[in-house]
Amino acid sequence: MTPMLAPSTMNAMWRLNEAAAIEALQQPQSLFLERLQHCDYQFDVRKAKKILAFALGISAGQAIEQYSYQWFMTRFDDFVYLDRIVVDASLRRSGLGAGLLASCLAKAQEDKHLSLVCQVHDRPNNAQGHAFVQRMGFHAIESVMLPSREIVTMYQRSIAIATP
Repeated sequence: MTPMLAPSTMNAMWRLNEAAAIEALQQPQSLFLERLQHCDYQFDVRKAKKILAFALGISAGQAIEQYSYQWFMTRFDDFVYLDRIVVDASLRRSGLGAGLLASCLAKAQEDKHLSLVCQVHDRPNNAQGHAFVQRMGFHAIESVMLPSREIVTMYQRSIAIATP
């Protein structure tokens, strides 16, 4: 079960999402809060109680009717779907996103998942998102047109720990 965040934290995440996320990731507050309930990977960076950045992920096997998540469900047995990493625009390229991704990876390894997966928009273009996930070791799998007519690239990163 996903730990319940305080309503003020959920609202602060939504406000940051609307202010800092690319247009394709913005959504009505009710949809954002509904998705948040499925996110069993929740990390944030705060300063004086203000949320500066956050990451949300969803482990495989949940009953979520979201196209990209279902796309991965048909191709991978075990994964964590990285729904989004959002960093306040004034703090980008400061390492906050990489730190949040490292937290997701560490928890996924601890939980013994095999892959971390995500989508990055091609249309509308999210060049920074593509560069970020590629720097973080993700490999493109396929470009896909969503039902909304947006085009995304699906990415995967193995997180299995090799044993000697």
